[in-house]
Amino acid sequence: IELPEGVDLEPGTVYHTIGYPEPEIFGFFYVHPDRVVSAGIFVPSWMQSPVRTGYRYLQHFIQHPFFWRFLKGGKLRSWGAKSILESGKHGEPHLAGDGYARIGENSGSTNVLTGSGVDEAWLTGVQLGEAVLELMREGKPFTRDNLDAAYVARRRASWLEKEGEIAENARNGFQKSLLSGFLGMALDGLSGGRLHLTRPRVRKPPQKLIDAYFGRLPHSYVEKLVAGCLKEGRPIHDALMDAVGWPEIPFDGQLLVSHQDALLVGGKVQAPSDAADHVIFRDQALCQSCDTRICIEICSGEAIRPGEGAVPAFDREKCVHCGACLWNCPSANVSFAAAPGGLHSAEN
Repeated sequence: IELPEGVDLEPGTVYHTIGYPEPEIFGFFYVHPDRVVSAGIFVPSWMQSPVRTGYRYLQHFIQHPFFWRFLKGGKLRSWGAKSILESGKHGEPHLAGDGYARIGENSGSTNVLTGSGVDEAWLTGVQLGEAVLELMREGKPFTRDNLDAAYVARRRASWLEKEGEIAENARNGFQKSLLSGFLGMALDGLSGGRLHLTRPRVRKPPQKLIDAYFGRLPHSYVEKLVAGCLKEGRPIHDALMDAVGWPEIPFDGQLLVSHQDALLVGGKVQAPSDAADHVIFRDQALCQSCDTRICIEICSGEAIRPGEGAVPAFDREKCVHCGACLWNCPSANVSFAAAPGGLHSAEN
């Protein structure tokens, strides 16, 4: 975001938030040189509400009075979205196989206690690079055993592994509640990982739309809204948020722009017209019986919309490859493949 004229914030200023616009949402506000700000939110996959519209929540976030005093009159410079795999050691897959190895946040390198991941992800790439060069010098093939000895062993012997083990169970409590999550992080951090909360054995599914708005909207009214949005082929989140009193977004054409207009900001890379769909819904019967449709609500590019027969329709031209549909589908019914296009911002 380009700050408006007359607003000068000290580069390096950092704000982190919790609990706004929803109790489970985290936020950040970073000030860069030349009067540029990065602002964003984290919508967690353990959020109980199935209405997980990251884009609209982001617009409410930047309009919070604390930030809006700096941002009002500013201009959106670039925009994007991605999934951050913050499971740490709990999310570590097999790191090596015959001819391949995994690096970066997808390899479980994120420190879930400190919330850091860039240096950790970078280190895994350096370690793999050193391992590959070592194997090449020794004339050894890139088998799983050789990569385990050259790459995985390096990783296990580094500070990354030591800090990852301390942080491994730091966020267990968030699967129970927000309060237990923070208490668990404090316990883990103060004890150096020796004390922590246990992980629930049963994964808590997201609430049904009817239940999520129980006490705020009559069931019959929610059902009417859902049916109307399905018929019109649009997500339900705006209708529900409007109905319970969220203020409408006062679009100004500069910073507060529609979701569709945001897709045109920052150099979105379009997929070739002859490319195959890279998001596929495996079992259409599962989609038809779904009562949350999180994939539609959370889609960062409005690429997934209500389709015929209650099966989501996918528009690959709008997809920003954030992966939110894959990680949030309660039935694991989304197949997400590699595909061209989708880079949300050349600047990011």
